[in-house]
Amino acid sequence: MKSSKYFQIAIALVFFIHTSVCTAYPNYASDESKRVVEAMVEAHGGLEKWRDAPSIRYDDIMHNPYAGKGEFAWWVAHEVIDQKTRKVWQNWPMDDARIGFDGKEVWSQNWHKGNPSASMVHFFYYFVNLPWLTQDDGVILAEPARFVWPETDVELYEVRMTFDEAPDVGKSGKDFFVLYIHPETYRLVGYQYGNGYKPLVDLMNMPEGQEVFGPLWRQITRYEEVGGLLFPTAFHTMPEAGARIVGDHVILNIDVSTPFEDDYAARPKEAVVFSGPLRTD
Repeated sequence: MKSSKYFQIAIALVFFIHTSVCTAYPNYASDESKRVVEAMVEAHGGLEKWRDAPSIRYDDIMHNPYAGKGEFAWWVAHEVIDQKTRKVWQNWPMDDARIGFDGKEVWSQNWHKGNPSASMVHFFYYFVNLPWLTQDDGVILAEPARFVWPETDVELYEVRMTFDEAPDVGKSGKDFFVLYIHPETYRLVGYQYGNGYKPLVDLMNMPEGQEVFGPLWRQITRYEEVGGLLFPTAFHTMPEAGARIVGDHVILNIDVSTPFEDDYAARPKEAVVFSGPLRTD
C-alpha cells in the first residue's frame, strides 16, 4: 500500500511540473473571449503551423509623412526573428544600418534614427504576427465588446489585449492592443496599440503623467497567405478610427521556412550596445 501511495504522489508531481513548466497560456476573461480569439487564430492559419516556422522574415516598408525637409521619408527594413528564442537581426538598406538582438544584448551599427534601437527589435514583429501573439504566455484577453468601424455597417468584435509583464524587448507591462475582429470571417481587420516602453515614451514627449505612447489605430487593407498562414501585409495608421492617415505600411517577401542565422544576430566588435533597459514596467 505504501509503495502504491508513493507512486501516486510521484505521478502527481510529474504532472504538476510538466503543466507548470510547459504550458504557455493566454488568460481569457470568459469562454466567449476564448471562442472569439481562438476563431481569429484559426482564421489566420492556426497556431501550430505558425509556431513550427523556424523564423519569420519579411521586408517592412513605412512612409513617414512628418519627415523633415532633407530627411528620407521612407523606413525600410529586412527583419528576421527566430520563433523559439525571439532573437532578431535587421538590415536597414536605405540607412546602411543594422540592428541585432542575440538573446542578451541589443546592438546596432550606424543607427541614427530617433527611435531607440531596442524599441525596434520586436516593434513590427507584433504588427505582422498579432493574431498568433495573442497566444503567448502572460497575455490577458478581455471580455469581447462590439464596435462599428467608421464608414462601415459591420459590428466587429472588440477585445482588449494586455500583458501581465513586459512581453518582449522594447516593450513594457503597460503595452496594450485592442483587437477588432470580423464577426463572420474572424479575420483581424484593425487594432489600436499603445507602447509604454520608457525610452520610447520619453522620446515622444508625452503630456505629463501619460505613460504610454498612443493609442494609435491601425486598419488592415491587405492580407497575404504564406505557408498556409494569413498575414496582414498592408495597413494605415491613424490617430483615431477613420481619421487622417499618419503612416502607410507595406509588408513584403514574407518567408516562414528558412532557418534563423545565429551568426547574423551575434554582435560585431564594432557595434554599439544599447545601454538602456530592454524592457520596462
